[in-house]
Amino acid sequence: MSNVSAGFLTGTDGANDNDVLIEVEVAQYDTFILQSTQGAMDVVVSLDGTNYATAPLSLTDMGAVSSDPVIVTAANRTYGFRGKFRKVKVLQNGATAVQNPVLAYGTMS
Repeated sequence: MSNVSAGFLTGTDGANDNDVLIEVEVAQYDTFILQSTQGAMDVVVSLDGTNYATAPLSLTDMGAVSSDPVIVTAANRTYGFRGKFRKVKVLQNGATAVQNPVLAYGTMS
């Protein structure tokens, strides 16, 4: 039998490149899904809760034929990533405003 714990976080719409859309403490989670209805996003993570990686995290496009990693999302697609992080930060990538960013997170054991 498995235990499932999960949540959803709706972020702030963006306006400019590198706007912070979502920033959340996720130490107890290890599985993440990300979507938006407009614009492009990238994800940076922190292992200690203070310092973030300088390069975006590779994501899996859950609707693609291949599982090649991507660094930047496209609107209306679903992206996933896994790992143990202290914090996750979702940023707008580019000038097109991000709308309706949502991060779903959970853990399965």
